Amino acid sequence: MHSSPSVSASIDLIPPRGRRGRPSREQAEAINRRVLESARYCFLAAGFDGTTMEAIADHAAVTKMTLYLRYPDKVALLRAVIEDRIQTWSDVSDQRAISRGDTLDQRLRHYARSLLRWSRVAEVQAFGKLIRGCWGSAQAVADEMQTMRTERMRNLLTQDIETLGAADGVSARNPRQLADIFLGMLTAFSVPSELTEKEAAPLIATFADKIVDILMDGRAAWT
Repeated sequence: MHSSPSVSASIDLIPPRGRRGRPSREQAEAINRRVLESARYCFLAAGFDGTTMEAIADHAAVTKMTLYLRYPDKVALLRAVIEDRIQTWSDVSDQRAISRGDTLDQRLRHYARSLLRWSRVAEVQAFGKLIRGCWGSAQAVADEMQTMRTERMRNLLTQDIETLGAADGVSARNPRQLADIFLGMLTAFSVPSELTEKEAAPLIATFADKIVDILMDGRAAWT
């Protein structure tokens, strides 16, 4: 059993550098990282509506001019923050790709368990709450980012169902639809949030295996 993904939502701010002319490339990258980390902290702590550009600038220890030169408004900063976290989560997932397995059955069980474990990660849950609390142009950006995150998984599932299914002698007529069914079934999973990782692990494994068994038992209807 793989350990649950751990993505810290804490902020380790980099001390502000002195303003002595144009910053070097390294200094500029450090400022950019500090801004994104501060924006992430503020958005998760106060929500999109409750966060101001001034608060982010103060938290990042930069001037408002420095912030606005990088991001023209709060919506643009929200997009950058969500894109950054999606990339971080993807990098963590890719590090575990070696353990996915070689057959479709193994891959689906790996994906099911991984996705259910990710759903319990505090930062992932916090971003879900942030996205649900957005409105107007911010909601459009949040929805777009959420779709981008989901699309990556859908594409991966579609490809594996098509190629590995064919290798097992089952050519799916609509592999993308099967990917959507698989992801849809996973949303039915529910476990009390107060359970520890150790307590939740067997529930996740049992539910994940049940979903895969249902999908694989219905292979006769794939073609």
